[in-house]
Amino acid sequence: MQLSSGRKVIFSCALILILLFSTASVAAQTTESAGQTKKYVAFREDDVAPYAKFAQLEAVNQLTMDKNVPVTLGIIPHPWPSPSGNQLIEVNRTFLEYMRSLTSNPLFQFAQHGYTHLDLGPSPEGPSEFYGRPYAEQYQAIKQGRDDIIQAFGVTPTSFLPPFDKSDNNTLRACEALGFTEYSTGFPDFNQNGGHLDGMQLDTIGIELGNNSLQSLENATARWLNDPHSIDTFVVLYHPSDFSGPNGSVNPDEMKLLSDYIDYLQGTGRVQFTTLDHSSTTTGTGGAASSSAGGTPNGANSPSSAGFDSAVNDLGGTIAGLAALAVVGVVVLFSLAFILLVRFRKSKTRRL
Repeated sequence: MQLSSGRKVIFSCALILILLFSTASVAAQTTESAGQTKKYVAFREDDVAPYAKFAQLEAVNQLTMDKNVPVTLGIIPHPWPSPSGNQLIEVNRTFLEYMRSLTSNPLFQFAQHGYTHLDLGPSPEGPSEFYGRPYAEQYQAIKQGRDDIIQAFGVTPTSFLPPFDKSDNNTLRACEALGFTEYSTGFPDFNQNGGHLDGMQLDTIGIELGNNSLQSLENATARWLNDPHSIDTFVVLYHPSDFSGPNGSVNPDEMKLLSDYIDYLQGTGRVQFTTLDHSSTTTGTGGAASSSAGGTPNGANSPSSAGFDSAVNDLGGTIAGLAALAVVGVVVLFSLAFILLVRFRKSKTRRL
């Protein structure tokens, strides 16, 4: 009878241990799943310049504002050989005032898209403004463009986007020396997808909006989301000119494409929208954006992002508690089993 009771206790302990280990396993899988859902989509709008088609520029930016989606604006400071001054101020007053109005909107990050965006570099692989040029020339051009943006808009760009997505190590060195912290280009530029270059965060282009259908955009996004080894930020590139219709009109089909794609991204429930510097992060329509005084990014997460992070942190805390409980339970049960076995053997010895 005593032997039977002892074995029952041991069996019960083993059963409880199995249940605790199962709980810990499910908790670990949940943690992994929660970590995989935290991915970002960054819209990169290139060729924002005084010559940009204003109706398209204004329309596409209004669309993203209506959707509460952040955008990184790639600004070309000096797209013409003349005048020699700050063309962002001197060439197009309407453009200047419009861009200044966006500096107070936390949804927009001002980035630098080269200096002239002209094919000046002796690149053997297509056009480039910087590839192959001496370091001093590149440094001076990038510095002048950065200074022009600061003078025109009162915002210091921290993200650099090389024109034609073609640059070299001198471009990287110059940007790093000038205080840029993010670098966005195509994968073939350095044959690297994400990570860091010369101390700067690298955000490689995931897909271009132009010349793609909604289905191809969704397919590319799904591959990125479902790849456990994919980078955290998926960069979507477009230009104001992508939304041009006949006779300078705004193309409603292209506008609908972007709108539908944003709806698709939001509907996945697996991404947040952000800028390249992550100064503004939202969940789309209904999610608030982070902001700072004067429109200068402060790097803080938005309330919606904070809510997401809080939920993940709460889940992590709960899972950590369950794991700790499982460990304590294992120790207690093994100790109990050991005590019962010792008592059983002593009892059996006394009977003998």
